[in-house]
Amino acid sequence: MPMNSAKEKERELIIKLSHEKKTCREIASLLGTSKSKVSYWVCRSKQTNKLSDLPRSGRPTNLSKRKLKDVYSILRKEELTSKRSGFSSKKVADLLLEKTGNKYSLRHVRRILKSINISLITPRVSHIRRDEKKIQKFKREFKKNFNKNIWTTNSSHLMKSDLD
Repeated sequence: MPMNSAKEKERELIIKLSHEKKTCREIASLLGTSKSKVSYWVCRSKQTNKLSDLPRSGRPTNLSKRKLKDVYSILRKEELTSKRSGFSSKKVADLLLEKTGNKYSLRHVRRILKSINISLITPRVSHIRRDEKKIQKFKREFKKNFNKNIWTTNSSHLMKSDLD
């Protein structure tokens, strides 16, 4: 039976060593893996004689590749027209609801966006007391004071020994 992946090669080695009468602890220390993993694969090979992963069941997606491609093209067009990069997950969730008729959680929307290589805009909260006028005033004052050399000292504060 040809092995495809490194996982399956490791499993084959576990079984080979167990046939050589090695204990699970010995095999685990030789391979640098856990005893429970070794024990699991030894028991599994005795029961099923297979080392590959079993097929995993899962709920099929309602989002077909064609619909996903449509959503991707809409988002890319919008990105070009708005001159912004990234999207809010809420906005994409609304678009998916419109296109597919299915409501997706924000977490699932993030997974979808990651799968099609589109970045999210991370919202930043602004402080309650943020005052734009005060910020602008501070920036103007800072620029004025920046030109003054703050490291110059008044010579009256210097001692005669410091001047030598």
